[in-house]
Amino acid sequence: MEELKNGPHTVGLRTTLRAVQNGKALRVYVAEDADVFVRRRVQEVCAAQNVECVKVPAMKDLGSACQLQVKAACAALLRD
Repeated sequence: MEELKNGPHTVGLRTTLRAVQNGKALRVYVAEDADVFVRRRVQEVCAAQNVECVKVPAMKDLGSACQLQVKAACAALLRD
């Protein structure tokens, strides 16, 4: 998750799914304590597009990795 701090990324379900579907995402992170709908949707889209989907223990941790003061359910590391 360290690369989320330094590299280009998206945060949130809508922008993350758009990045995956457009071929711009290198890797996706999804919080295990996120809503089951969010987790399932992200994992399905990642599997369909052959993008690695990494599970993160908590939304708080993912938000912090993205340098946010709030929780984040999912995020994507983008290609340069």
